[in-house]
Amino acid sequence: MSDPADLRRLRLQAALDGELDAANALAFERDLAADPALAAEYRELAAVRDAVRRHVPREAAPKGLVDAVLALAAGEPAKPARAAPPPASRARGWLALAASFAGLGFAAGVGLTSLNAPDPSRAVAGSLVSDFARASVAGQPFDVASSDRHTVKPWLAGRTTVSADIVDLAAQGFPLAGGRVAIVDRAPVPTLVYRHNEHMAAVTELPLDAAGARAEGTATIDGYHVARWSDADLAFVAVSDMDAPTLAGFVAAFRAARLSHREESGKR
Repeated sequence: MSDPADLRRLRLQAALDGELDAANALAFERDLAADPALAAEYRELAAVRDAVRRHVPREAAPKGLVDAVLALAAGEPAKPARAAPPPASRARGWLALAASFAGLGFAAGVGLTSLNAPDPSRAVAGSLVSDFARASVAGQPFDVASSDRHTVKPWLAGRTTVSADIVDLAAQGFPLAGGRVAIVDRAPVPTLVYRHNEHMAAVTELPLDAAGARAEGTATIDGYHVARWSDADLAFVAVSDMDAPTLAGFVAAFRAARLSHREESGKR
């Protein structure tokens, strides 16, 4: 397959399954760096994968199956087949089996309904936490690296549905490091990345009508601190590996700077 787009799709699927060798993993990292849309799709699919792993328990194989496989591996002769039951017994068995499948189908339907209809605010926060963790581990916390908001803002403007309101927090100890595109409610939205010493805070800006956007408060998800609030026409979700008090200070500085910026813009 020589089409570069097809190769990127193959590497995307293999990366989600954890099946890339070292050479292709390096090539995939280059794909992500060169294609923000691919990077955003990867983050969204990986978030779905991680959510399924968290919420759907793994079933252990039945002991009888394990014993049979081990016996075959050891070269032991198979046990003789049992005599076939009489027709009436077989009929009862099929009825029981059909009832079991019906019950399983009902249970699966209920389970899938629950899984496909999670609390929207929790789903948004969980997706952005997975996004933050993955970007941190990959060593690629942003799609555009710059401390200049006049560089980051136009880059994001052409790729997202929300116009990012970028504030300068360097004087407060939280310099801008860059930005990236996140996918929330199937729409590309801007995420701003700020640094504090060796830590980072990623602030995603959402339209207020996005699913789960209006939730407010703080939480800890998978070891990361999350703060959510709304301001004027936007909602914000901050995810960070800072401690909770430092993140609270960052949020206060961000909100104050945004308010000041809005007031100054209104005077012009």
